[in-house]
Amino acid sequence: MKHSWLHKKDAKKLILFFGGWSCDEQAFKTIPSEDYDVVMLYDYSNLTFPLEVENAMDNYSEVSLLAWSFGVWVAQIALYPLKDRLKNTVAINGTLHPVDRSYGIPTPIALGTLSGLSDKNLKKFHRRMFSNRDDWSRFEAAYPLRAFDEVKNELFLLFEHFKVQKPKHDFYQTAIISKEDLIFSAVNQTNYWQGKAKLIEMQQGHFCFYVFQDWKEIIGLK
Repeated sequence: MKHSWLHKKDAKKLILFFGGWSCDEQAFKTIPSEDYDVVMLYDYSNLTFPLEVENAMDNYSEVSLLAWSFGVWVAQIALYPLKDRLKNTVAINGTLHPVDRSYGIPTPIALGTLSGLSDKNLKKFHRRMFSNRDDWSRFEAAYPLRAFDEVKNELFLLFEHFKVQKPKHDFYQTAIISKEDLIFSAVNQTNYWQGKAKLIEMQQGHFCFYVFQDWKEIIGLK
């Protein structure tokens, strides 16, 4: 697992942001943060939470988690031992059964993404994350810089992790669900989170971050 500080200015509060598969920090650096330092975790070829970030948590009076897409599953595996140190735990467009007919991405679609993955198809996948053309253009201008082979290997290893690691279903307090999500269907997300977390619906696609003017707005959603 890799990490990158999106904002680090000795704030008193910290957001741990677990991104989605194939992403890096590029598309998220332009989202402002006034009251929080923000560190992004990505590249889930291994699930080891960086010791440097764990130690940095001691410097903050408050630590919150935002996890998106496959990062929702990864975060609860990596951070469950630190659960009591997290004030807010928010899942965004993901579930703890990420490859599943009823609660995640149906298995044939998920495996088809891996088997048919190419540079061209990866770009198509990224485009499907957006319901708004302007947001896609903004993302495309800050496109991830990761190597294709690294991204493909990450997806393969994530699927292997999903097979052997059992999720903890009492981890998240809030689940944000985009009604126009073409990656994780809103129906499947609702099926999973109903009764497990507070549900907040948005009229957005899978990538919903550019609607926010500050990271704290996501934490503050009611």
